[in-house]
Amino acid sequence: MAVALASAFVLSACGGSSRAAHGGAGAGTSIAAAVVAFVAPRDGADAVIGAQLASFAQTVQTKLVDDCMTNDGFPVPTFLAGGPPTDLGNPQFPNLPAIEGSHDLGLFTGGVPLVDPQSGMSAPERRAWQARLGHCFRAMQGQTPLFGSAKFGQLSSGWFSVVNQVSRSAQVRALSKTAATCSAAHGVPATSVMSVYARLQGQLGPISSSSADSAKVQALQAKGASVLAACWAKVINETTALLSGRRTAYLAQNASAMAALESQVDGQVTALERRYGIKLALVGS
Repeated sequence: MAVALASAFVLSACGGSSRAAHGGAGAGTSIAAAVVAFVAPRDGADAVIGAQLASFAQTVQTKLVDDCMTNDGFPVPTFLAGGPPTDLGNPQFPNLPAIEGSHDLGLFTGGVPLVDPQSGMSAPERRAWQARLGHCFRAMQGQTPLFGSAKFGQLSSGWFSVVNQVSRSAQVRALSKTAATCSAAHGVPATSVMSVYARLQGQLGPISSSSADSAKVQALQAKGASVLAACWAKVINETTALLSGRRTAYLAQNASAMAALESQVDGQVTALERRYGIKLALVGS
């Protein structure tokens, strides 16, 4: 699958409907600030903004692929819908104020069932459908690369190397040991923030059969939110503090590439909004 489409679909799958954000960006978040948050997130508030930018890309790219398929008489592909509200952040960068306020950790629950458009097709029809889909993906990427550029890949990869370094730092490791003891005492054995999510996600069972409205799911979401706040807040806050300092230096070192990417995305968003009437709504904008 094309890099641009994969980036948009994977990230937006981490967020479904948006609610009033807690701890998000201030009023009038710019596209340039959103690009920084998407490329080099340091906390849950950045993850919220990045998910909104990715959701915009998904909406536009889905329309382009659907139009390309139907224009030639092919049924459109289906993608997994649903997911946690975007204001909760994600397992790597949880938005703790929103999680505490909603008593919702943001675990994945059942989305819209997928319908296989190839069902009932003959072998030649499936091959033709797959060939057309590949063509549409390539055409879509050429029109709206957004996050598929080499600049984005290099900048994002470099930043997550920094994130990994911070997660292994002495400060974070020391705080994580204390948090792990607390977490286990609360019935959620975990060695990191991400493993809290993994542990509770595993208890939900198959995503397709875990309804967001069920008592079991709501209890696990609330339990996870409580454990994250009680045990892992210091780890989250220390990680944010360390990343904030590192990001300043990282953006300065990559100022030219970031400026080029911000200009590219700004121009593309403006053109796509004008063409399709789909507006990019950022936190506070």
